[in-house]
Amino acid sequence: MKRSAEHATHLPFYRRPRRSRSSWLRRLRGSSRGTAMVELALVITMLMMLFSGVFEFGRFYYSRITLQHAVREAARFAVTGNVLNDAQGNPMTRLASIQQTIQSKAYNLNVNVNDITIVPPDGGGPGDVVTITTVFRYDFVVPPVKQFFPPGYVDFTISTAMKNEPFFP
Repeated sequence: MKRSAEHATHLPFYRRPRRSRSSWLRRLRGSSRGTAMVELALVITMLMMLFSGVFEFGRFYYSRITLQHAVREAARFAVTGNVLNDAQGNPMTRLASIQQTIQSKAYNLNVNVNDITIVPPDGGGPGDVVTITTVFRYDFVVPPVKQFFPPGYVDFTISTAMKNEPFFP
């Protein structure tokens, strides 16, 4: 006894013919399920990269401007010929006073005293030109931005020169 094809679909072990791969892709392409999630993931990744770059640039710019301000203030202090007092009230040397001025004005930056150069070393006399140079190492914090700078830091130099006022040494 022969059975019809319609009757064969109700048998328990009947295998349906497999669809071709192209029909599966066609069906997947036609569906828009999940596209919003994929787009959101791509957009959020790009926005986070942009935000981290802006954040790191802001920190770098802030460090540079703060150090420029500190070096200028130290130069303004140096041209007067004055000296600061230490914690015990004893007068410091001019060199130490200038270095202390830079460190106090750049209080949130870790400026090393060995990275501050003053020419002439004693601050000069009346009418001399005093040049103050500071080298600062800026360390990047955000990992994606850090990858663009292989050592992970940038050294920059801030320098200013001013003529000493006529003071009495």
